Amino acid sequence: MKKKFLFVCLAFASFLNAQEKRALLIGIDKYTPPEGYIAGTGSRSMFSDLQGCVNDAKSIYSIISSRFQFNPQLIDTLFNEAASREGIINQLNALLTKSNSGDVAFFYYAGHGSQVKNSLSNEDDKKDESMVPSDTWRAGVKDIRDKELSAIFNKFIDKGINLTVIMDCCHSGSITRGPNEQGKFRFISEPNYDARDASVVIPPERRKDGKFLIISASQDNEFAQEQYDESNTPHGAFTIALMQALQQQSLDASTSNLFTATRAILKSNGKKQEPVLGGSAQRQQETLFGLQKGSVPDRLVVAVQKIENNKIVLQGGMALGLSKNNELVKFNGKDTLVKISIDTVINITNSIASAKKGNIKDLKPGDLLEVTNWTSSSAPLLKVYIPKNSFSYNDILLFSKMSASIRNSKSVKWMSSLAQGDPYSTVFYNNGKWMANVDGVPLKQELALNAPSLLKLGKKDSTFYFELPPFAKLGDSLTNRLKQNRTIKVVDNIADAHYVLYGTINDAGQPSYGLRRLQISAKDSLENMLLVTPAHALAEESEKDINELVEGLYEQAMKLGKIRGWLQLTGPKSSESNFPFHLEMINSATGKKVANNTFLIGEKVELSLLADKGYKALGSIPLKYVYVFGIDKEGSMQLMYPLDSDGNVENKYPKWDDGKMIQTVSLAKLNIQDPTGTDTFFLLASKDPIQNYGMLFNQTGI
Repeated sequence: MKKKFLFVCLAFASFLNAQEKRALLIGIDKYTPPEGYIAGTGSRSMFSDLQGCVNDAKSIYSIISSRFQFNPQLIDTLFNEAASREGIINQLNALLTKSNSGDVAFFYYAGHGSQVKNSLSNEDDKKDESMVPSDTWRAGVKDIRDKELSAIFNKFIDKGINLTVIMDCCHSGSITRGPNEQGKFRFISEPNYDARDASVVIPPERRKDGKFLIISASQDNEFAQEQYDESNTPHGAFTIALMQALQQQSLDASTSNLFTATRAILKSNGKKQEPVLGGSAQRQQETLFGLQKGSVPDRLVVAVQKIENNKIVLQGGMALGLSKNNELVKFNGKDTLVKISIDTVINITNSIASAKKGNIKDLKPGDLLEVTNWTSSSAPLLKVYIPKNSFSYNDILLFSKMSASIRNSKSVKWMSSLAQGDPYSTVFYNNGKWMANVDGVPLKQELALNAPSLLKLGKKDSTFYFELPPFAKLGDSLTNRLKQNRTIKVVDNIADAHYVLYGTINDAGQPSYGLRRLQISAKDSLENMLLVTPAHALAEESEKDINELVEGLYEQAMKLGKIRGWLQLTGPKSSESNFPFHLEMINSATGKKVANNTFLIGEKVELSLLADKGYKALGSIPLKYVYVFGIDKEGSMQLMYPLDSDGNVENKYPKWDDGKMIQTVSLAKLNIQDPTGTDTFFLLASKDPIQNYGMLFNQTGI
């Protein structure tokens, strides 16, 4: 599989005191040609605009300036028309020229990706991956190919610059074989020219003389998608997940941990795309930009933009995870000079606040205020889409009867659930029409819904999946039930959903309903969020049966929301709350850390509490109560430590022996057993004991 420059990082472990941090951020939403454009004069004839790319770049600007302390004067931006081919290459070279050995350079791109034919390439597909500039409509303007990017990135390495590149775009794509949920994708059709470039450029990640890291927003056979965030602002799905992970993680978190969190959030948001992490094991354990741990204070500071009418306008908003009632402080030494509280978060980069303590006249534009408290997000834990239609229960029974001849056919193999694999043929109802995907390709024409026509979509012994729509009464009943819970939101746009109500026909021929991920593929079967919940059968249209079905679906939604809540849990930012320990999996037989957190059935491992590497054991570490639990992909939650019966007695850490802090403690022993999948383990350290922890951290699965 070909690697692409979707997310690239280069860093060195140590820095000079004079180290500078520079950035070039690019976001392109506008690709359509201006009025007067003559079709066919450029390298492309079709253009599609995007929505969230400029938002992405502005959000990243906010994060790197507020959290990673990039000087705003050293951050350059190119948005829309300014991000032409010439503009991008010139600014990249300017970033190279300005940066010195040991400096940090950061390049971010959000926009369309594509592929360019290259008949002289040594790649099997004879294509180069490319970044699409905003002036792609102009005659003679070509894409910026991966070989060109590699050549420039190699010059950064030659100069000893620590380069980080993030590109949230895609270079090709495949469509899921299940029902095709529409949304904006960051892929544009190939141009009509042949690059004819036989040159061979050493990929930067393969060079031995530099530390290099690559994280791709999606694999080369997948689309990178856009989605709306919790404030209904469009972004790239990958960048949304990355921003949330950056809010979760400490600045000293390893890139490996950051990637794991980003991927978990992306998947919990229902997205099929699979990010990819590459680079040496050592580099993956370093921080995102390769900054030395502790070199940047792990606190969030927000600048005052202006003061008017006794209100403070801040240069920080949704991108930083700020929300109403967050408090920020300007300190005078250790004393509070002015404390303010956020009244309104306006947009991605701005908020309005009022002074709560001190004199507002002691604030001026450019002052940096530190966030001193965090408030819980009001965003729903789970978004569910319920297809709307006017079908009656009798209509659904007719569809079920029609499918009987398909289920009993010897020419195709009936699939009752997408959990069984990727079907060859998929039939589903969408926007008032019966549609189909055949071998991953969507059919453009509307289907005639009869067994002979549907059987023609398959081939001998191919798999066939028929997704049954809900009838109107069921959809209305479930909508009303879910709306009673403020942690669950029923959305009108399917692209905003985490899960979708789906229907199928069980072996008894009964209509059955469950929840499935928005985008689904059998290769995701090991995910930490369930792909498809079991379908509840509906025997008849009685009030009792419908209520039982709705309650079963409601319970599934509750448990899925609980999993997402834990996966997106944000830890404390204050250094006073830091707990200098982490959880490790140790192989009981070898005594070594389990590589890549991947296990074999039958292995024995120990969940162990380890002191952070390089942490100096000081007596001032506050004691914390420690709890460990795991959640599997089916939502089953199991307490690992302490036992239900132990109480809050022996679970206080750190522990000491002869005046020395104990560095490693085995908390629980596990035997790896079926079923296979992803289990997520959580370590909670609390100043106060958690009462009834056995009840909180044990839950039956879906």
